[in-house]
Amino acid sequence: EEGCGAWRGAGKAAEAQRLSREPAAGLAGHRWRAEPLPCRHSEAKENEAISNQEFFQLLKRLGLESHYPRKMGMGDFRTICKTSLQDSQPSQDTELPLYFLQKLLTVDYQVRYLTCWERRHPGLASILQSGEQEHQQSDSFENFLGKLMEAAPEHARRDGHVHPMDLQMAIFHCADDFLRQTLATKLAFCQLALPLLVPNPSTSRIEFPLYALSQIQRSWKEVEKSGKQVQTKSFSNKLIFQAQTPIVSFIRIGSSAFSSKSQLLNALLSKRKHDTFFHRHCRGSTRERLLVEGLVEIAWYCPGGSLDDTFEHCVAFCNLHGDARDHGIQLQFLQEISAVNVALVSDWEHMDNRGKKLLQDLWQSQRPLVCLLTEKENVAAGQASKNITIGIKNRNEAELMEELTKTIGNLLEGSNPCFSLEACVDKARQHGFIVDADQHACLTAKAKAKELVELLKKEKLSEIKSQLLPLQGKLWYQWCQKDKELTRLQEKRNKSLSCGCLEELRRDYHKLWSEILSRKKSKEKPRGNDELLSHLDALSDEINDSSIGLEHLLREVGQIYEALQLMNCKKDNFVKLPEIAADLMVSGYPVELMDGDASYLPLRWVGAIFDSLIERLGDKRVFVLSVLGIQSTGKSTLLNAMFGLQFNVSAGRCTRGAFMQLIPVSEELQQDLRFDFVLVVDTEGLRAIEMTNKHSLNHDNELATFVIGVGNLTVINIFGENPSEMQDVLQIAVQAFLRMKQVNLSPSCLFVHQNVGEATAKEQNMEGRRRLQEKLDEMTVVMLSQACMLIQTQRKTTVVTLSPLSTSVVRANGLYPQSKLLQFLQKHSRK
Repeated sequence: EEGCGAWRGAGKAAEAQRLSREPAAGLAGHRWRAEPLPCRHSEAKENEAISNQEFFQLLKRLGLESHYPRKMGMGDFRTICKTSLQDSQPSQDTELPLYFLQKLLTVDYQVRYLTCWERRHPGLASILQSGEQEHQQSDSFENFLGKLMEAAPEHARRDGHVHPMDLQMAIFHCADDFLRQTLATKLAFCQLALPLLVPNPSTSRIEFPLYALSQIQRSWKEVEKSGKQVQTKSFSNKLIFQAQTPIVSFIRIGSSAFSSKSQLLNALLSKRKHDTFFHRHCRGSTRERLLVEGLVEIAWYCPGGSLDDTFEHCVAFCNLHGDARDHGIQLQFLQEISAVNVALVSDWEHMDNRGKKLLQDLWQSQRPLVCLLTEKENVAAGQASKNITIGIKNRNEAELMEELTKTIGNLLEGSNPCFSLEACVDKARQHGFIVDADQHACLTAKAKAKELVELLKKEKLSEIKSQLLPLQGKLWYQWCQKDKELTRLQEKRNKSLSCGCLEELRRDYHKLWSEILSRKKSKEKPRGNDELLSHLDALSDEINDSSIGLEHLLREVGQIYEALQLMNCKKDNFVKLPEIAADLMVSGYPVELMDGDASYLPLRWVGAIFDSLIERLGDKRVFVLSVLGIQSTGKSTLLNAMFGLQFNVSAGRCTRGAFMQLIPVSEELQQDLRFDFVLVVDTEGLRAIEMTNKHSLNHDNELATFVIGVGNLTVINIFGENPSEMQDVLQIAVQAFLRMKQVNLSPSCLFVHQNVGEATAKEQNMEGRRRLQEKLDEMTVVMLSQACMLIQTQRKTTVVTLSPLSTSVVRANGLYPQSKLLQFLQKHSRK
């Protein structure tokens, strides 16, 4: 098929520019599942009886009965389907899970408000139809009063749609361990609360999903005061389940129609009132909820090191849904790990003995207690230092939040206990909770990972690559340069592991750089600056050598494979190595395509991976989508939001080289799109500051040519409206497109402008776009004239074709327009 990439052996990868030319070949079109690397429970879970009939009816209503328990994997939804091509709402309950997962993977925080549209507005059609008849009737005041006295219709008194939290938790109960981890990571990215204690509706046991929360990272800054000195301590991309933080637990005793505990928590966590915790006033909320009672959710407040921070340190907030009197086990666990307890007390005058006993236990506890009385306006003075009572009836919300924030902050200043979720596991086991990390498969994988880490720790961090990965380094870099030079001559003739140590190195780098700057500012003649600068360069090299991740291990495996293949090794064990990388790709993990340190493509290794994919999944059609742009413009984030992928994202140079990840296309769209899989290629940013004075221009030229050559469609990502920073890059792109024409390739280009908030930006920038296209035309004419490729037609110089340079612009403000980009992809595939 024209316009589809191919993977046909090692020769296919030998020249990246020819990836799109060969007959489309690739991966299977059957239903794709994440088969390898399972971390699931034993087969005993298959025999779990669904005793809760209401829960079973909910699963049947959502179409999830075949996925329970824990049978839903990543492959069940990480596909490009019709819901990905349009911004629509589900029309029936069975469509809700797919819509929820698609929106969550594209990091749409409004996924929490998802409801079925027809059920969300029952009777709307009948109201519209009967509107004309009612208008003809006499509209007297007596009729108006009579309607007020009439009983409300059934659908008005009883909600008919599925509660959004029931939808989320039903999917959570059906998800396997890998999918749970992905769901938790995406929920955290959307700044939404995460499940900490989950009651199983079938067995009534409590689950503690530690493994699901183990990949969530947070960054924050804490201000430490020592006398008059104020220091800022930074935490960058720290695994939050390992962070030692004070825990503040919110519970409710009784029921109040006017005060919402979750709403108070949201106002406490976010000054913009972001709905971190779902509450009764959220869109889509109903009176009836099945899977929320007894659920404990957790969220973290991460300060930014500024004066307007609500709290100076990172604080975890737990929220027990439902009346605490009905959930004693969860309450007891929270009391053991909490630094401060906050209780919302309602209907105190009619409180039963259970409620009074519960409140008495909290009052007598060693932990401070903040009691919020919903029916009191004022409280008596002279309260105990660790037990505070606050009346919230008829209170101004801003004043209440200020008082509550100050109260909790003062109580946390003492020597309160701090716990990490990792440290809470022992207490969870003591209470009989089910810990997902205790499963045999997870324990085995953790033991193997620990063995590998212990092996790496035997060497100095900056020497690991040279000692344990000897096929990488300066010699490998020099060989790559010589090999690329030889390849060019032939063409002319033919025509994460080290996070803690890295933080310490970065602090030393910052301290040394600050010292150099202070010496430059001083009036005295700087001495020893040359030594400091050389030491700074040495630290920079050590930081680079200390960065090691999965890509380095796979890179070493690839070099071993290529070496053994060239030596015609008789042992066939090494033939299995590409199958490991192929299994990772099928499981949804990105695999390195181009070496980020040497900017080199290992041809035999990549070709062997593609051959293994063909053997495993079949010879099908593949569409290659690549991305190009300046560093830190959100290229990886854009791809992750579009397809729900797992490319690394952070500030600075987070991507080195090029990585590829595989996405299947649903069977219903394969015939329409004319391809079965999409291969997404993420690349490092151009104009990287770290690459200054390191042959950055040649590096950018090579990278742009490779990215455009390897893709059927190249997304040129531009941050903001003005593409002036991309002018020189566009010049490279034009040259790359012209080179593609020489080998009969016709890749396309799509400009994406991110962070453009103005709704009329497209119309107001028409002149700029016209000038840009004229500039591109001029560049093309100049380059064609230099290559003697001009065509004289009727005394007029015309460019052969500029269709690949069509400046199709997609504006992205806030949320990434997945449907618009995929619609363009669909349109392109039909050409």
